[in-house]
Amino acid sequence: MRIVGDGAPTRITIWTDVAETADGLVTEAPGERKVVLLLSQNGYSAAGEGSGGVESWSLEPGRLEFVLDRPMAVTRMLRLPPTGKERAYRVILDLDTISPARYTVAARRDVKKLAKLETEMAAARAEATKQLAGGKWPAGRSPGGARKHVVVIDAGHGGRDPGAMALTGGKEKEITLKAALALRDVLEKGGKYDVRLTRESDIYVEHEDRVTLARNWGADLFISLHADAAGSASVSGASVYTISARGETRIDREATKNDWKIAIEDGTPERLNGLLEDLVKRETKTRSAEFAEFLLPQLEKAGPVLRNTHRNAGFYVLLAPDVPAVLLELGFLTNEADAKRLQSDKGRKAAVEAIAEAIDTYFEAQDLRLAAN
Repeated sequence: MRIVGDGAPTRITIWTDVAETADGLVTEAPGERKVVLLLSQNGYSAAGEGSGGVESWSLEPGRLEFVLDRPMAVTRMLRLPPTGKERAYRVILDLDTISPARYTVAARRDVKKLAKLETEMAAARAEATKQLAGGKWPAGRSPGGARKHVVVIDAGHGGRDPGAMALTGGKEKEITLKAALALRDVLEKGGKYDVRLTRESDIYVEHEDRVTLARNWGADLFISLHADAAGSASVSGASVYTISARGETRIDREATKNDWKIAIEDGTPERLNGLLEDLVKRETKTRSAEFAEFLLPQLEKAGPVLRNTHRNAGFYVLLAPDVPAVLLELGFLTNEADAKRLQSDKGRKAAVEAIAEAIDTYFEAQDLRLAAN
């Protein structure tokens, strides 16, 4: 965020990783004037000093407030998509000094609109939580029965697509399939999950079909397994990818193309549908990142990891709007030690047990959160 100007006018620019739609509304209380912006996607807290008529600002989950040191009006508000080198979304508010009387009139008008928006957003958040908690009946659950979390494991490449070639001999498609089958066996042995594989043999599955399968199965988590390659044989270690800001710009287009509709409960007011869909997508991104953070310390126990191990990318298999997903590079096949580790029973066992441990930790945290709500 940046605040520039002297009050006549002042411009506030806010950079976000997803599109925001709320208006900037003014409020008034004894001795206090504010501009309030409701953020449907934010889950963070921060605060700071202002300038140009803005005394200070504070950010809380769902709400950004600017405390004014004089009466000011929002004279213009722009919402800009990513363009060119600017990869973030932007919200721009132009403020200008007005008379106290005009400010009071504007605040009386905006307070009603603000209350209505807060009520609608609270309802949408509750519905989004319900959707992601299992509002539909996916595989592994039946009415009246306990629901198992659905974990979809995607073995990268396959069939006509061999993937990277291992320095020690062998192909990525073979290594990822063996790892996927081993991970399935470990998870099924525990009995806590309904485990599905996008492929169980040496066949090629189109990227969009992998995502579609996961959604049709009601996946609670999607893990795509790969093995990396580099120009230098010295590069080694595992890494985890979640969706990038640039990748997010493709989600709506691919969702429309492949009919990946976010299930909205019948009877939901039409005006809430767009907001609810945005909240589900945001929550999906957040949960993907949470799983990645649970996965990293487990991977470190199983073998080397890259520096800056949690990375962002626009890989197609990460584009589901409502399924938390990660792409896991198990190591570098161009590194002899990594290739040997991934092709050995011992190395593969260590890797899949690390992933399984992270899955357990992730769902335990999710279940505790839902119980608290």
